[in-house]
Amino acid sequence: GVRVVAPDRPSYGRSSPQRGRSLADWPADVAALADALGIERFLVAGHSSGGPYAVACAAELRERVVGGVVLAGVTDMGWPGAWDGYLEEEARLMRLADEDAVVAACVERFGADGSGFFEQPFEFPECDHPLLADPSLQQALAEALRQGPAGYAQDVSVQGRPWPFDPRRISAPIEVVHGELDHVVPLAHSRHTADLVPTATLRVLPGHGHLTVVAQLPALASALARGR
Repeated sequence: GVRVVAPDRPSYGRSSPQRGRSLADWPADVAALADALGIERFLVAGHSSGGPYAVACAAELRERVVGGVVLAGVTDMGWPGAWDGYLEEEARLMRLADEDAVVAACVERFGADGSGFFEQPFEFPECDHPLLADPSLQQALAEALRQGPAGYAQDVSVQGRPWPFDPRRISAPIEVVHGELDHVVPLAHSRHTADLVPTATLRVLPGHGHLTVVAQLPALASALARGR
């Protein structure tokens, strides 16, 4: 009973690049897309690096967002504790001076076509391994990188800056969900996001990793849509 619309952020898939973007730009894109589709009010959701984009929408589109789900989401990197235990490779990229430097580093690291991204040294827990081996995930990643690593590089650059919006303005219910076994994004990130958002509920799921939590999204979205 939930309609899913999943737009690509700039430079991913077939989405046009948007040089110099920030998290604050995404809500306007989402509002424009919703207008084009004739959708007045909606839920928002984001996984991993997409988590902050869902939070931004909930903060900036308060009259339209009826609820949200943040799955293993990266928190505000302006919080000093966000860097503790974070992936060393990504942290190094986030600390580079500007977007151009991050793009250049990603091209050098992953190649101009982004194919080296599949060798990222993420430490996924065992429960995530079947999903990593799923051909559909590999196809999705290949599609995401059809323009090369620029989308990922820009995401990392944006992600490393303090949030340019106030999460305390959020009035819709937000479910913050994290797998207990997740070592890709530290659990402290979800705890911090839940602390920042006044309407948030934190759920730590035993036996779940970074990817398996995504399977919880349909039930969570359905419950939010029905006000439960």
